[in-house]
Amino acid sequence: MRQRKEEETVPHRLRSPLSTCSAAPAACRHSVRIEALSNAHLFTELPVAELSTLERLVSAPGYVAGERIYRVGAQAGSLFIVASGAVKLVRPSPRGDNAVVSVLGPGDTFGTLTRIERCGETAVTMVDSCIIGIPVRVVRSVLERHPKVAMAAFDELADRLEQSYQALEQLSVGSADKRVAAALLNLSEKLGRQTPGGIELSIPLSRADLGAIAWITPESASRALGRLHAVGAVDFGRQWTSIIDPALLHDIATS
Repeated sequence: MRQRKEEETVPHRLRSPLSTCSAAPAACRHSVRIEALSNAHLFTELPVAELSTLERLVSAPGYVAGERIYRVGAQAGSLFIVASGAVKLVRPSPRGDNAVVSVLGPGDTFGTLTRIERCGETAVTMVDSCIIGIPVRVVRSVLERHPKVAMAAFDELADRLEQSYQALEQLSVGSADKRVAAALLNLSEKLGRQTPGGIELSIPLSRADLGAIAWITPESASRALGRLHAVGAVDFGRQWTSIIDPALLHDIATS
């Protein structure tokens, strides 16, 4: 039985200009699964015949916004690919609350590539999403047969490590404004949609989520967002955010 929705996630229906961006749960059809697998960095070198065989071995449930995919401490055993929608990964922090360690969009992978026994984070959908699950034993079998796929797996792990280093560097030196600006730029690369008014983030982003991503309090995130709005870098409302001036936001993030 599917896990219940997380109590602290955002409501499914929002009164904001946020556009519909993710497929409904029923849309995890064959073509969506094949496209997601073929576009995933890990499997770009996989022959078409192998890709079709792999597709028959995956699970692809649809999740509604706020639904938990797995909980921290649960038994690990799958690699996941975001076929559509968005997922946030949440870890308990030393302060006793939950910290958003990553926000993932279509094509991103999460879960495990190794024989880790327990999940180190909780994965929750931020909008209606289609998530592909591949058992680790199936992934390892593919890696053993295809050296290029194995090298892509090493690249994937190296990228995750580099992103962690960059996040730690930003947290060690950045002001609240710099942290929020960097977080918004990162999110726009994964989940941004160009609109006449700027780059709209295609997820409902609460101040609590933004603060957790930037490792600051929701209040500090709200004040930083207000200052970024005042200088014309962003616009926002209740759980929606648009980047109005990407160049200015980049200058603030890297100053």
